[in-house]
Amino acid sequence: MDFLTGVNRLLRRNNVIKGDDDNITTFSDNQHAAKIELSQIAIQDELNTLVSDRLIPYEKTSGSIVTVENKRTYELAADFVRLFGEKPYFYYSTDNQQVFEYPGGEDHLRLAIPNYQDMRGNPTDWYIYHTTTKQVGLYQTPDATHAGRTYTYEYERDVTVSVENDNLPFHSESEAQSFIATAARRYQLLELGQGDIDFDTDAIYLTARRRLFDLMRFTNPKKRWGVKYG
Repeated sequence: MDFLTGVNRLLRRNNVIKGDDDNITTFSDNQHAAKIELSQIAIQDELNTLVSDRLIPYEKTSGSIVTVENKRTYELAADFVRLFGEKPYFYYSTDNQQVFEYPGGEDHLRLAIPNYQDMRGNPTDWYIYHTTTKQVGLYQTPDATHAGRTYTYEYERDVTVSVENDNLPFHSESEAQSFIATAARRYQLLELGQGDIDFDTDAIYLTARRRLFDLMRFTNPKKRWGVKYG
């Protein structure tokens, strides 16, 4: 399901368009312009919530960096959100080498090894390099012998939707439809709410989210049929 189809389904669920009304064809349609914009926000906000909760398997992918002599920091993929896994690493397959994060990050590295930026050799650790883009630094900085190596890494990519033909990041149509049901309730609460809205206390919203989570599971959810007496 693409973004435009999702917005149309959301608008129909909320009776903004109904019966024989034509679906919108672009997000710039004049009819229902304000509601089209709010429906986009509801879908994007709900998607961001799922991403922050790490619930979308669709977002996992891989990237790579290639070491350069005397180059300490490296940009990550343009759609990078965060590294995948509880203990992420960069992997050099030729030597079967895993490079893990330096404990405590660059601040601890700076305290433990004041001249870490000047150290050259085989990279044994990585750390987050805080700047205007998502980057990592390598310790040690690659020397001539260790330049030209390709290190792969697994990460979670940005699955934000912004234009009509962007695909919603779900494996099946049923998942996408259930997601729209959840976003439709978010739309209703955004439209009616004033100030901060506590989505975690809304029964309709929570039921829709639970249905979506059950569909996204890779194993069967547990069933509860009632009280068991022994």
